[in-house]
Amino acid sequence: MSVLDLQLNESSGATTAVDASGFGHHGAIGRHIRMNGSWADWDRHPPAEGIYYGADHLIMVDDAPDGSLDPDSADFTIEFRMRSTDKFGNILQKGQARAVGGQVKFQQPQGYISCMFKSPQVRAATKSKTFTSDGQWHVIRCERTASQVALYVDGVLSNRIRKWSGNINNKKPWTIGGKFECDTSLSTTGADSCDLYPGDIDYVRMWKG
Repeated sequence: MSVLDLQLNESSGATTAVDASGFGHHGAIGRHIRMNGSWADWDRHPPAEGIYYGADHLIMVDDAPDGSLDPDSADFTIEFRMRSTDKFGNILQKGQARAVGGQVKFQQPQGYISCMFKSPQVRAATKSKTFTSDGQWHVIRCERTASQVALYVDGVLSNRIRKWSGNINNKKPWTIGGKFECDTSLSTTGADSCDLYPGDIDYVRMWKG
């Protein structure tokens, strides 16, 4: 069942990313994000910049009270189309490392996409074998089932981990483009603690069950 379908084809100046799934899970578009009628573009903020932008650099989809945007213990699939030339940034996530109820996260360390499902009890993560920060459009798809987390790039299985990732349900929003709860002044994490994504995203889709 489709639970989220952000086509990100809003015109310039739009403040709402419309959910075409029928569930009404619309996203709030931050003022730094450039919409052009076809895709969304995130501007680049180097990790050393040290400025907190909060929701300005994000598209944020609120948590659904009915739990439809959380994996829970069900099969859960996430797919998006992206383009980037930078080897860092959190592309998509629900919750952060200490979130009660677990976390789901996509990031691109060294230019390779990784997909992680983490419950309070267990973590299952896999990293692409395909370099994706090459300035080309790539379709990223991660499928979580009871037996594995499988990561596909452009329709081809790139990597997987055969492991159950538990029951995941938190009260946090889905954020596209980085973290919302972060502090660039912390000496332990420094200016890169927000993990801001630079690049383009064409759509974001999710299925549950």
